[in-house]
Amino acid sequence: MSEENRWDEQREDDGLTLGPEDALRKEIEKSKSLKVDRLTLRDEIEKLRAQNASLNKKYQNLKQENEEVREKMELDKLASRSEPEKPPVPFPPLAYYLLVFNLLAIGFLIYLQMQK
Repeated sequence: MSEENRWDEQREDDGLTLGPEDALRKEIEKSKSLKVDRLTLRDEIEKLRAQNASLNKKYQNLKQENEEVREKMELDKLASRSEPEKPPVPFPPLAYYLLVFNLLAIGFLIYLQMQK
């Protein structure tokens, strides 16, 4: 059965079988074509490996930058926590006196208005 398939592969388009020289030439061409394909694939593999290495290096650099930024953020959080919070600005005592004075003045003006 396998011999029958072999003869089927060696047929030309018009249905005639190839002679031994033509079959050998065809096999040599196939072999050369496969070698070229193999070399092309090797080149592609090398290019992809180089690209993979550069992407891996870029990934490592970005990962390191990310860690540095994360550490800096943590340090900033700790620094902001360690700084004492500013106490709220107390209401100045002078403002109390001004408020009382203004209320008394308004009350006095209302009293004078009612007297008229």
